[in-house]
Amino acid sequence: MRIIFSGGGTGGHIYPALAIRESLARHFEFESGYVGVSGGMEEKIVSREKDIPFFGVRAQGMPRIISAAWLTFPFKNIGGIIDAWQHLRKFKPDLAITTGGFVAFPVLAAARLLGIPAVIHEQNAAMGVTNRLFAKSAAKVLLTYASAAKEDGSRVILTGNPVRSAFLREIPASNRFNRKPGEFIVLAVGGSRGAMSLNRACIELTQNWLPQHPQIRLIHISGERDFDMVKSATEKASDNYTLLPYLHEMREAFEVADLLVSRAGATILAEIAVCKKPAVLVPFPFATDNHQEKNARVLEELGAARLMLDRDLNGTRLAAMLEELNNPEKLQKMAAAMEKSRPQDVEERICTEISRLLKS
Repeated sequence: MRIIFSGGGTGGHIYPALAIRESLARHFEFESGYVGVSGGMEEKIVSREKDIPFFGVRAQGMPRIISAAWLTFPFKNIGGIIDAWQHLRKFKPDLAITTGGFVAFPVLAAARLLGIPAVIHEQNAAMGVTNRLFAKSAAKVLLTYASAAKEDGSRVILTGNPVRSAFLREIPASNRFNRKPGEFIVLAVGGSRGAMSLNRACIELTQNWLPQHPQIRLIHISGERDFDMVKSATEKASDNYTLLPYLHEMREAFEVADLLVSRAGATILAEIAVCKKPAVLVPFPFATDNHQEKNARVLEELGAARLMLDRDLNGTRLAAMLEELNNPEKLQKMAAAMEKSRPQDVEERICTEISRLLKS
């Protein structure tokens, strides 16, 4: 049996695909391949995995404004369909599983042309453009939030968002982040590509607020794109500030944190929920269909998180919210609500739905 996976652009689309692969591998024996944009983030991440060849294709996201990108958009994606068709024809998968991002478009188009059944997993509260285009023809559509599409009990199913096995198993205490007695630890992370607005707010915190609050520690994962800029601006930061460009073993940082400050992509929200952590969520304002704000509002209504819009984010406002939330009783209630925001058996639900296709 062979299964092809695809999803890309950000870690929020790539990691769910790898998580589904890990879950299926516990129940089935199969060969797998991964289709992504040549030279894209998915190639970098998938190259760390074992026994999963990477197949590169051309693909381009739909331009959001009138620009020269419209001249290349149709031709690049037609080329991507041809690339994907060639890869799938050679690999001969029994099933295609996609998790969103514009690279899923040529893969789903090629799978339809070749008669390969496809499973779509939608992570967000609002369905992405590619998933909307192919949802009616997919063999299965798996949802994280009920608001993304109408369930029908057989083909369109609410399962939740899977996470990597590293987030599901118990891990020993990290030596990377040693906690001091009475320390309140805040983890700020802007996603796989980083977040400029969040990075600027963290820089502001290091200038005056953090030195005045030695009992609060800020672990700041800036993203590789902005790391040099942030490092230069925080060279004189106090000892209660830790800066990292990226952390593949993200679970270690999650475990030690009392509170997260994060974007509101569905994948990191699932990871936060698994780790039972309260959060301050700052949605990316230019996400497709504003899906990050919709994700964040769902959790805010549950009492699991606080929402701060990107346009309102600065060091002063963030400091005020951190001071307000530095309260064990508040954090405990938020953590309990965050845990309940995600079903306990997400990975098994997904495996059950996909196994029905594999067995047939």
